Amino acid sequence: MVESPLLDVRGLVTRFFTGAGTVRAVDGVSFTLAPAEAIGLVGESGCGKSVTALSIMRLVPSPPGRTVAGQVLFGGRDLLRLSEPELRRVRGGEIAMIFQDPMTSLNPVLPVGRRITEAIEFHRGMGRVAAHRRASSPVARSSSTASTC
Repeated sequence: MVESPLLDVRGLVTRFFTGAGTVRAVDGVSFTLAPAEAIGLVGESGCGKSVTALSIMRLVPSPPGRTVAGQVLFGGRDLLRLSEPELRRVRGGEIAMIFQDPMTSLNPVLPVGRRITEAIEFHRGMGRVAAHRRASSPVARSSSTASTC
């Protein structure tokens, strides 16, 4: 039996429409990621690695950016076609992005532990105490998976 990919990116195209013209930030990117597999996006500064990851999560600021073509299949669902409420349930609960610069990604007044429990509360419907227990448990630490870019 062939296992279906966890993430299947097909022909992803993202553009930024500016007063100076159109910037082709992501131009036909395709790749697949199997369950328990890791992938690294490697390239020169400005080549589109971060915009690719932001496009997958539908986090490209609009305007000026817009994903204009392609499919992002995650667990069989096309993330580019989900409604905002459907996508909010997927983001953070099933798929997440860890930004490379914590100084711009993390709020210094909100402890990291609280950021984790907040996501568990929202996506798993747990209360604050139960979410803290879940985040602190050895099972949670050993069974978590992460991918970085």
